[in-house]
Amino acid sequence: MAALIVNAWCFALLWCLSGRILFTVTLTAMLTAALWIANKAKMKALRDEPLVITDVALAWQVIRFPGLYLPFLPCKILIPGGIIWSLLCLALWFSGEAAAAAYGWWIIVALPPVLLLLIRLSPARFAEYLLSPFQLKFDPRLDAEKYGPMGAALLHLIWHLSHNPASRAIIKEGELPEPAMPPVWGASFQNLLAAPPAASQLPNIFLVQAESFCDPRVFSPAVPRDLLPNWDALTSQGQSGAFRVRDFGAYTLRTEFAALTGQPPEVLGTYAFYPYLAALKTPVWSMAYFLRKFGYRAVCLHPFHREFFFRHRAMPHMGFQEFVTMESFPKRDTYGPYISDKSVAEAMTDLIRESKEPVFCFAITMESHGPWLPGRFKKEFPDGDAPKIPGLSDPVCRYLAHVKNADAMMGMLAEGLSKADRPGVMALYGDHLPNLPDLITEGETATPYIVWKTDSTPGSGIKKDIRPEEIGGGILSFFWGSVSS
Repeated sequence: MAALIVNAWCFALLWCLSGRILFTVTLTAMLTAALWIANKAKMKALRDEPLVITDVALAWQVIRFPGLYLPFLPCKILIPGGIIWSLLCLALWFSGEAAAAAYGWWIIVALPPVLLLLIRLSPARFAEYLLSPFQLKFDPRLDAEKYGPMGAALLHLIWHLSHNPASRAIIKEGELPEPAMPPVWGASFQNLLAAPPAASQLPNIFLVQAESFCDPRVFSPAVPRDLLPNWDALTSQGQSGAFRVRDFGAYTLRTEFAALTGQPPEVLGTYAFYPYLAALKTPVWSMAYFLRKFGYRAVCLHPFHREFFFRHRAMPHMGFQEFVTMESFPKRDTYGPYISDKSVAEAMTDLIRESKEPVFCFAITMESHGPWLPGRFKKEFPDGDAPKIPGLSDPVCRYLAHVKNADAMMGMLAEGLSKADRPGVMALYGDHLPNLPDLITEGETATPYIVWKTDSTPGSGIKKDIRPEEIGGGILSFFWGSVSS
């Protein structure tokens, strides 16, 4: 029913604007087919997650960064089909005279925008009343399964228009907010507030979101057992385990937002689909704000375009004083198509060497980003491709070359923290599993994580599975151990 309503509205809009019935029918069918194909492509790539209403905000990225998205679309069908359909629409436009649409069509066109505007201007209770017959889970798969992809999108739109972003965590512009402790962070948060440590005891803190990182040895015996020597050494000393990421193969920003704010997706409504929409206009409380209350220098490093996911607007509103991207990245060595993990590690360790104050550096790596296609390593290997490993596909072998570099980055970061003149804490996690069906077990979504501090000793490691929103508590518990020891 929802799909029929949307198609009828699109038909009415095009009919009123063009006055050409055949053109309107053809273009409406073309847009419907394109949306259907895009939805199917997303569901195939991301384990049945359909398009959601906030994907509209991501649509520009498909045009701006096509290499990240087009490999997952059926371009062999879309491109020639789009050309043929566009030529047909063009021919139909010039095939006859335009007719004036009756007033009834204009009423059909105007009614939905007016209703949505009323919802936007009304108190949230009005939308909640409208949605009360529906039991929305704000889970893309569950809601689409129950109401259909288009029906779920319309219901999510009603909720989205009527609710302020992350209202539980909103703070005033230009102020360091009073701490709003996420319940999942536990007692460590309160301990630090009750007994603030001396400035000299504050540890440098590295939090690394490693692109598509996992331990591939878990998924295939063909992966070399000595692939991750630094990871193995660090996990024997720190806290590690499964990082219960909810998404597969994409949506880095969902994991990122949860890790920084301690907010689980269940409290965000539709903002759980694209959390940075909550921070584009309004500051949102985060770990960066919390640590700045202790005199920290809060820096976010991301060796990619600053406007990707609108981070250039979101990160300052998340409390980061500095946002360093590829446009001004101090080390621009690449490995494959993106700035290397080694460059990220060098930039992070340079920060703590040059800073008198303690540093909180959140790094979002890019080197391992897929898809892992032929021609990725034009300068890294003599034959232009990663060495082949028996039992593993070529894309997996390319991915392993990056995992090896991520492991080397961990070793560089641990060494840099250990050489500093204050204690250090490093936390690292994978934002999501790589979209490699040849490697990853069907249904698995969890990535690994570690929280490690410089005074850890071999054999003292502990295992604990956590959710992304809980890692702040893990960092602060190690933080507290550092400053109280």
